[in-house]
Amino acid sequence: MNADIFFQLMLCFVSGITVSVFLLGSIFLFRYQNKHQYQRLFAIILILLAISFSNNFVGLAFCQSNKPVYLNTLLVLFDYCIVGFYLVFCLTLVFPDKYNTWKLLLFESPFLLALILYAITGEQIIFVIDLIVTFIISTIFIFWIYYKTKKYYKKLLENASDTENYNLKWLSNIIGILYIVQILWAIESISQEDWYTAAYTNTNLIINTIWCLISIVYVVYIIFKITHQKVFEFPSQDNNSDSNQETTNTETYYKALHNSDMDSKILKGKYYLDPSMTLQKLSTLLGTNRQYLSNFINREKQKTFYEYINDFRLEEAKNILDNWDGKKAHSIEDVASLSGFNSYSTFLRSFVKKYDISPSKYLKQKGQ
Repeated sequence: MNADIFFQLMLCFVSGITVSVFLLGSIFLFRYQNKHQYQRLFAIILILLAISFSNNFVGLAFCQSNKPVYLNTLLVLFDYCIVGFYLVFCLTLVFPDKYNTWKLLLFESPFLLALILYAITGEQIIFVIDLIVTFIISTIFIFWIYYKTKKYYKKLLENASDTENYNLKWLSNIIGILYIVQILWAIESISQEDWYTAAYTNTNLIINTIWCLISIVYVVYIIFKITHQKVFEFPSQDNNSDSNQETTNTETYYKALHNSDMDSKILKGKYYLDPSMTLQKLSTLLGTNRQYLSNFINREKQKTFYEYINDFRLEEAKNILDNWDGKKAHSIEDVASLSGFNSYSTFLRSFVKKYDISPSKYLKQKGQ
């Protein structure tokens, strides 16, 4: 067998496995995880990635083509369309209810236009302009997402006692990696203008195999994250008639909250044992205003709502461990749910952070 054909077939085999994973992931999202728009969008991205990773099949079919540069550039422009979909996907994660389908298509239109224009004209200047515009947009967008996810997380800490599967820190990390990958992919694509007629070597096979494996890992990771991602519904702002009245009411509420011994009420009602406790829920239970309660916790307790409620939970967990009977009627993992935590991993991180020791070691020190 001709060496070039052999390496092309091997690359097709590796690409085929990758494409199969992408298509299976897309089917899974469409069939079983179709609740949110960002899940549907990523399913579409997986289909587009499957088409993109089929380039080795195209290479095998057009290995005798007299237009290798045109075909290669066309595929690179198609990849940039996927970049556009990634940006849209990020928008729907940060703003799950803000963007409808038409707005998203409008955002994607410049990438599609560049692809169509180049397909018709074959003018290389279109590729150069699209390359520059894509990386300018991507660079601005990545910093904007970092800012928005940080702001979102801060707001989440002020409203939720459980951030598990609500926070978007993973999104900031993944788009940073994808940005670097896209740069490397562009460099590789541009440097291989004769891609369809180039002799395939063992090095090409190794590089492409590694590339496929990395792509599978990050795709599976994103699928895992978005199937567990929850959308936190922030309440609308409380309405206040005017600033002077608001200031007076705020001071009145501060005084009332301080005099009511809020900590005792929370302990007595054991409100912190509700894993889904939110600022809105607690303000209703205490018969007060959500915004005033938040300001009181921030100013008087010097804590976020998240820290405030989880401190109660950690004290509860510590009490359970202090009164451990040694008969192991429940496990260490059970302590998390018994004290109001939604997950053991969150409980463990919080316990170690506050007490500088793990729950199991804490028990051992007590001789249990």
